[in-house]
Amino acid sequence: MGTEFDIRNFLKERKRLVDDAIKKYFSDANPFFEVMYYSTEGGKRIRPILAITSYEANRGTDFEHILPIACGLELIHTYSLIHDDLPSMDNDDFRRGKASAHKRFGEARAILSGDGLFAYAFELFTYAKGADEDKIAVIKAVSEAIGPKGVVYGQTLDIKEYNRPDPRILRSIHLNKTAKFIAVSIQVGAIMARASSRIINELYKAGLLMGMLFQYTDDILDVIGEKECLGKTPGKDKDAGKLTAPSVYGLDGARFRARRYAEMAKSRFTSFGKEFEIFNHITDFILKRTY
Repeated sequence: MGTEFDIRNFLKERKRLVDDAIKKYFSDANPFFEVMYYSTEGGKRIRPILAITSYEANRGTDFEHILPIACGLELIHTYSLIHDDLPSMDNDDFRRGKASAHKRFGEARAILSGDGLFAYAFELFTYAKGADEDKIAVIKAVSEAIGPKGVVYGQTLDIKEYNRPDPRILRSIHLNKTAKFIAVSIQVGAIMARASSRIINELYKAGLLMGMLFQYTDDILDVIGEKECLGKTPGKDKDAGKLTAPSVYGLDGARFRARRYAEMAKSRFTSFGKEFEIFNHITDFILKRTY
């Protein structure tokens, strides 16, 4: 995979694969599926793409082992965005280039659509081909990453008010709110490809570095990004007085630390061999992203 590799085209093709699969899972006549599906449209699909890419890098060959799990990850991510946008949380009326779920359907149905997506995700996990023990390992890993040991804990830290910049708390927010979910997305691909426990664990550690980078770029884009590119309202973190990388380190300091996380992530991925070079391209894309 040389320097001319087109990462944008790669991500576009993988996104189409995930989009088509998600659409298939929402072909049921249940009318509430339309409400749930509304919020899934328009996402970058980074987490499912990471799962699929990890599966392939670990020599997985049958997409039916990973695609249902990848789609489940996206449903969980979407549920978290729906709840994050609620008036009691970040109170954002704009998501993925359109009205947030609570603005489109009302707060009660938005909450229920998030609940439905969360539950449906675990049903999708069971649809994957492969050994039951591998799927159980996936469910355990994902549950830990998104629950009170991960995303939910990170969100509770994120909604608190802080009197002063605190790098230690900022790192805990980033690690739990974002990095663990990114890392487990890579990890589950390795699990379903039946990689060694060492590779599974080391990929998770590399994924944490990528996840920290992702949240740093997210914080930076909240300052410099444009609404049309982001698909959500910029400046919300500053207006809410949130603890973010720019608020703690300044914009230049945040950019410096983002580059450092990118370098560390790429060093880790390079150590796994040429099959994992694709993750270096994804890391560079995350570092330079505008949305």
